[in-house]
Amino acid sequence: MAQTEEKPLDTGRKGRKLRPEKIRLGLLLKVSRKDWREIRGNKQIMLPMIVVPVVFAIVYPILMIGAPLSDPASVISPSFPTVFSYIAFMTSSVVKPLFVLIPLLITMAIASDSWAGEKERKTAESIFLLPLSDTELFTAKVLSSFIPGMLVTWACAAGTMTLIDVMAFPFYPAIYLPDWSWIFMLFVFTPIMSFFTIYINVWVSYRARDTKSAQQIGGSVIVVVLGVMVSSFLGVIDPVLYTLTAVFAAVDFILFYFAPRVFSRETMIARF
Repeated sequence: MAQTEEKPLDTGRKGRKLRPEKIRLGLLLKVSRKDWREIRGNKQIMLPMIVVPVVFAIVYPILMIGAPLSDPASVISPSFPTVFSYIAFMTSSVVKPLFVLIPLLITMAIASDSWAGEKERKTAESIFLLPLSDTELFTAKVLSSFIPGMLVTWACAAGTMTLIDVMAFPFYPAIYLPDWSWIFMLFVFTPIMSFFTIYINVWVSYRARDTKSAQQIGGSVIVVVLGVMVSSFLGVIDPVLYTLTAVFAAVDFILFYFAPRVFSRETMIARF
C-alpha cells in the first residue's frame, strides 16, 4: 500500500509549511478562567476594578451633575443659559472621557499581571505545557483582560447613563442617553483602544520582573486619555475619537498579525 506523507504542523518557523490556524475558543476560555480565579484573590488588581468604576461611574456624576442641580438657579450663567445646557456640557466634557479611562485602567491592571504574575506565582510552566499554539496562548491572555474589562465598562456605562437620565428628566423629559456618540465610544473605540492597551501591557508583563513593575511601565498608555480629555474641553471629542479609532484599529491589526512572533513560546521559556 502506498504510504501517505504526513504534513508538518504549522509552527510559523522558517522551512516549514504554513497552514491556517484554528483558534480553539473553549480551551482558550479555560485558560482565561484560570486567570480570573487568580485575579479574584489579588487585591492589587481587584482594588482598581472595584474603586475606579464606583468613583467614576456613580460618585463623580452625582457630585458634578446631581449636586449642582439641587439648586438649578446656581448653574445658570452666560455659558449655560439653561439647566439642560449645563447637563449636556458636563456629560460630554467631564463624564464621557472617564469611560475612556475606566476600561484602560482595568485592562491594564489585569494584563500587567498576565505573565509577571505567572513569574511571581511560579505557574508559567503549567501554561507552557498546554497544547496551545503561540497565537492561542497570546489570545487566551488577551481574553483574560479584555472580557472583564469590557463587561465592567459596559455595566458602568449603563449605570451612569441611567443615573444621568434620572437627574436630567425634570429638565429634559425624555431619554437623553445613550446617543450615537456614546454608542460609538463604548462599542467601537473602547474595544479597539483596550486591545492596544492589553497588547502593550502583556508585552511589558512578560519582560518585567513583577506585576508592580509591569503596571508602572505599562501605565504610560494612559497618556492617550489625557489627549481625549483635553479634546473634550475643546469641544472636539468626537472627531478625536473617530481619528484615534482609525489609527488604533490599523495598529491593532498589525500587532495581532505579529503577536505570535513577539510572544513565541521559545522566547518566553528562555525569559522565564
